[in-house]
Amino acid sequence: MFVLDWLYLEHGIGIRQMTWFPEFISIIVAVSIPFMTAINKQTHIPIKYILLIGIYLAHIIIGFLLNDVNGWVILSGMRIYTKFIPIFLVMLIFTSVEEDVKKIIWLVFILSMLQFPIVVWQRFVLFATSISGDPMGGTVGHSASGVLSIYLLIIISFLVSFYFKGIISLPFFLLSLAASFIPTTLNETKITFILLPIAFIFPAMFIKAKRKTILQVILVLFIFASSFIVLRGIYNHFQQKRWGYGIETFVMTPGRLEGYSKMRIDPIKHSFSNAVKDIRFLFFGRGAGNVSEGFTKKLSGKYIKEGEFYMVGRVSFPKMIWEIGILGTFIFFMFPFFIFIDAARLCRKEGLSSAFSLGMLSFSVLFSLSMFYTFTMDSNLLIYLFFLSAGYIAKQHAFQETTVKHHSNALYDESKLGTSCFH
Repeated sequence: MFVLDWLYLEHGIGIRQMTWFPEFISIIVAVSIPFMTAINKQTHIPIKYILLIGIYLAHIIIGFLLNDVNGWVILSGMRIYTKFIPIFLVMLIFTSVEEDVKKIIWLVFILSMLQFPIVVWQRFVLFATSISGDPMGGTVGHSASGVLSIYLLIIISFLVSFYFKGIISLPFFLLSLAASFIPTTLNETKITFILLPIAFIFPAMFIKAKRKTILQVILVLFIFASSFIVLRGIYNHFQQKRWGYGIETFVMTPGRLEGYSKMRIDPIKHSFSNAVKDIRFLFFGRGAGNVSEGFTKKLSGKYIKEGEFYMVGRVSFPKMIWEIGILGTFIFFMFPFFIFIDAARLCRKEGLSSAFSLGMLSFSVLFSLSMFYTFTMDSNLLIYLFFLSAGYIAKQHAFQETTVKHHSNALYDESKLGTSCFH
């Protein structure tokens, strides 16, 4: 998911088609879903997600029809905006046990820890002469440092959550935390300063207050404060070499923030200002994929030049408004919103699912915010990982509701039986 692109694009290992592996997985899962549903005779999909997926797909199809999008671009648009749906449904339809989930967690953890030695190698060996931290993207790829930092902050939020819930020990937590945090300092991404509190503090806000957890929270807050100081120090060290000033000067210098935000804030402004001029554009956009550049000319939309002029391809949020409209964008953001609500209910329990749910609270927020910062919809790492995790949360929530319902029915039956015996 985030190794294949790096191996081929950065080091020429393998063939181009292997970078399409995640999409192939989505297709295989999508084809197998009806068969597995028929075999299992049941699914665990909550009705709200069935309705949300149905409304979302209908909205995209209407956008295709209203904009007269050609067949090849439809394929490209569907690949971008629906590839995550089969991944979301995997956990809900396929029978899985806690051991399978643990294996997936361990795999993601190992690949996450791999980023530390690779980023160190990139920083001090491969790109030692670079004055910018952009090339330090780990296995995510060249100039993908922002995506890598967001991803590692998500990993940190899960480490904090697992530590709070007693799933991992303090030594394991500290070592893993250091290995996850250091790469976010070496690639000099400014977004880390903004998102770091979410990774540390959000889990603490939803944990049950006990004497043990209060001490854990105090320790984590101390680590957060220390991490922030370390982040500032390392960032200023490299920035002094590059520009001769640190983060404080960057923020306070007139025009500096405006120039930095030009490729992120301005596209969002333009997307809204253009959308309100056309009611069809406002609600349904130009059509999914119609502002995107595909692998070939046939797969590229007819509004590419317009998209390039307004720089909508660098950040997912304005691109979504251009392609599926404000309504479609709102519908999409209902996915992380529902997951956040379900995770907030589950994190009060105990066990692995509770710890995972606590981490998903931060993941939902970080994933949503990433839409305003980077190309999340085009990043297989973030989009697939979120919806795979979201499927697990949705399934656990469905199990909880089913268990509560069965328990209530059992109590009701027992009360009826007791009444009949009394009479």
